[in-house]
Order: sequence, then structure tokens, then C-alpha cells
Amino acid sequence: MPRFFIDCQDGTLWLKDEEGEEYDTLKAARDAAIAALPDVGREAPPRDDRRCFAAYVRDEGGRRLCTVTLVLNVACRPEGG
Repeated sequence: MPRFFIDCQDGTLWLKDEEGEEYDTLKAARDAAIAALPDVGREAPPRDDRRCFAAYVRDEGGRRLCTVTLVLNVACRPEGG
């Protein structure tokens, strides 16, 4: 069974997957990366009201095979406006 690695980026913070996990297919690894995104979206965005999170699926050779991104933008009217 192939081993895939899912690296994560949250703004300037990088988390490199050093261990990886075995998945039957690239689609299964991609689905695991997608499943991680909703938890990130629940956190409040930084002061500029924008947050971008990315998960990168790579193979054992280090080739990036899939990129999954989640962008959170917040736009509010000023109070009383």
C-alpha cells in the first residue's frame, strides 16, 4: 500500500508530515486532507479577517500530488452603517 504525506500550511506556519500514512489511493489521501480543513475554519481569522489554510499531499519521493486549500474571508458592515 502506498504511503502518502500530508503537509499543512496555515499562513506562515508550516507543519511537515514526517511519518506519513498508508492509503489505498491518492483519492483516499486527498479525502484525508479535505477532512482536516473544517476544523481550521472554525478558528477565528486574524485581525485582517482573512485566513488561508493549505494541505499538500505528497508521495514517498517528495512529489506534491495534490493541493487542497481553504480560504476564509470575513466582511462586515461597520456598526451603525
